[in-house]
Parts: sequence; C-alpha cells; structure tokens
Amino acid sequence: MRHVLLAVALLAALAAAIAVTCIVGSSPSQAGPTSRALAASERPIAFDDIAPAGLVLEQCWDAIGMDRRERVYIGFTSRRADGREDFAVFRYDPASGERRFLGTFMDAARTVGNLAPGEEIPKGHTHLVEIDGRIYMGSQGFHDLKESIDALPGYRGSHLYAYDIARDKLEDVSRALPGGVVTRYQGLIALAHAPGSDLLVGLAHPSSDIVLFDTKRNRVREVVAGIPWRLGNPLSREIVATKAGRIYTYRGTEDPARRGAVHRIWAYDLATGAMAATAYTASGGFWNGQTKTRDGRTIWLSTVNGELYRLDVASGAFTHLGTFLPREEIAAGERVDQLYGITLSADETRLYGIPRRSHARGSNLYAYDIASGAVGLVGPVPPAVYAGSDLRDSRGNIYFARFGDGASVWQGTARLAIFHPAAR
Repeated sequence: MRHVLLAVALLAALAAAIAVTCIVGSSPSQAGPTSRALAASERPIAFDDIAPAGLVLEQCWDAIGMDRRERVYIGFTSRRADGREDFAVFRYDPASGERRFLGTFMDAARTVGNLAPGEEIPKGHTHLVEIDGRIYMGSQGFHDLKESIDALPGYRGSHLYAYDIARDKLEDVSRALPGGVVTRYQGLIALAHAPGSDLLVGLAHPSSDIVLFDTKRNRVREVVAGIPWRLGNPLSREIVATKAGRIYTYRGTEDPARRGAVHRIWAYDLATGAMAATAYTASGGFWNGQTKTRDGRTIWLSTVNGELYRLDVASGAFTHLGTFLPREEIAAGERVDQLYGITLSADETRLYGIPRRSHARGSNLYAYDIASGAVGLVGPVPPAVYAGSDLRDSRGNIYFARFGDGASVWQGTARLAIFHPAAR
C-alpha cells in the first residue's frame, strides 16, 4: 500500500510540473482539456533600484518597445520626491540582463528649457517606436479625459521625445516646434510608424486628430481632423498605420456595461488625403491592443472589453473573431472587463493576452490559436494589471508591463513581465 501511495504522489507531482506553470497567486480558470496545451513561466524585471532617489514607479500604459537588437524599452508614470508626476524611461537587455535608466520626460524638457513653470508630465501612453536608430515616445500632461473636456485649456500640450541609441541621450524633440509642443493643450496617446516612410503617426487625445510628424525634417507635416468628439465616446488607445498607406482610427466606450455599443471604424488615406468612415464597425469598447505579422499583411486588434478583430491590410477588411476567453468560460458567464494588449507569438501561430475578468480576482495568460480560432488557458500569472502590445523576440519571449494587484490597486509594483510560453 505504501508503494502505491508513493507512486500516486510521484505521478501527481509529475502532472503538476507538466501542467500549466506560472508564479503562484491566482487560481486558473475552469477550462477544458484542449485549453491546457501550452505552458508558460513569468519573470519580472524591476527597475526601482536603479531609478533616481525619490522617484516612485507607479504605472505603465502601453509604453513599451524594442530596438533592432531586441533590447526592450519601458516607461513608467512616476511620482517625484517633490510630489509632481513625471515619466521615467528604462532599457532592459535580455541577452545580458543589463538594466539602464535613460531619463525622465521632465528632466529632458528642462535640460533644453522646454519645461513650463509648474508643468507635470504624468503620461507616456504611446508605444515606444524605433525609426532610424531613435526610439520615439509621446507624452500628455494629464491622465485621461473620457467624459467632459472642460479642463483641456489648462494643459500646455504634448511633447515628443526620442532616445538616440548611438548618442545615448533622451531628447525633447518638440523643443524646436512652435510653442515647444506637438499638440497644444492635448496629449499624444498613441504612436505608430507609417511603413515605408519617415512619418511618425500620432493620435491626439481627446480630439482623435491624426498628427503626421516628419522624422527627417523634425516637423509636423500635417494635422488631420479626427473622428468628431462626442461625450461618452472616447478615442481608442491605438492608431493603425499600414503598408497599404492607410491609417485607421476608432472611437468606442470603456465601461463594460456598454460593451455592446457599436461604432464606425474610420480611415485616412495618405495618398489622397481623404479621411472618412469605412464600411466596418466594431464593438466591445475602444481599441486597446494591436499586433501584426512580420510582413505587415495582417494586423490583429483587441478592444478594451476583450473583443478580437483581424484587419486584412490589402483589402482593408475587418473581421470580428470573438471574445478573448475560452468558450467554456464564456458559457459559464465570465466576461472580459479590461484587456490592455495582445502580442503575436514568434512563430505567428498564436496571440497572447492577459485580460481582467468580470468574476475573477486572479490573472491568467490566454492564447488565441489563429488556425482554429480557439482561445485556451496558458496559465495563472501574478495578479496585476497587464498592458502593452506587439512585443516579442526571436527567442520566443513575449513582454508585457505589469503593476498593481489586478483588483483594487492600480499602481505600484511596476515591472516588465517576461513570459516564455512553451512550444506545443
């Protein structure tokens, strides 16, 4: 009998090792056998110990990126020792493990005389985009404006920053622009590189105007009027620039109770200069995640309430793919309240994301299988808010930012989270 019990215990331990593994701290969802085809491990990278004295790292909203050497850049909304909010930028090299502090938005602006008295810069909300050896990132001087915009004239406007890799310097690019800002009063909430050009494409918050910035001439080429503002209809946190020369934008909602609201997708044509509503719509809240194939032919978009869409770049057609949860969880009444990013796997067969669910306090990593259209559980991860999109390397690692506890705490314990999902 003792031998039988020992054998059972060994088998149980082996099963636990093979099954989904991550850092403990949350309970896995109730998922069927097909949802357990993958496994993942998570490694958090902290930067608190190399931040300037008195600077507290609090949040990260989408502000991650990667250079051609696969070094990862990440920025955090932070609290300075004097109580003002700033944005701190770091770099992590997965090959060597080196971590570096690159500077803060306020300090970079002050160095060139472009910080106004009393100005704070709490948000870097954009992807960190590399163009010709420079990592670009945009700012806004406020946290959010989803409803009334009466307070907008009280803010100076958006800065555009670039970290010059060769010169090892974080610069305030907007210092040479009229008024020292890219958009007066407004923020830059999203950035993308228009493929095959020198254009950096920005999305102004809250107007949804499209800002075309010429990185060679260091000037704003044009500001295109965006989707008309309407109370309770905030703009997305993504702007989509395609190799077909079109730029897509969208306004939606955020409250999970309004996930069913349907809104039109708009497109701007770089060749013709036309900005118009398309024939396609979306629901599930505004866009808050995107990832694309290496050839740029397919782009996936996720909404803040967990709906998944595919864009065929050549035709401009959008297809709704469903909710980013396993079917069995949806059948049991589970829903996605917030999803802040998705990332394509290195072999381009799966999409990964970590949603906040309506009935669960814990956090889970899920994978959408592109061939079958099924969403499966990868495994539980530390409870937190996870954000960031389209960040993966050639070694099979995927990257998200994380902070808070995923439930009631929305700041603190800010980290870069590295996952390495096992091959099937």
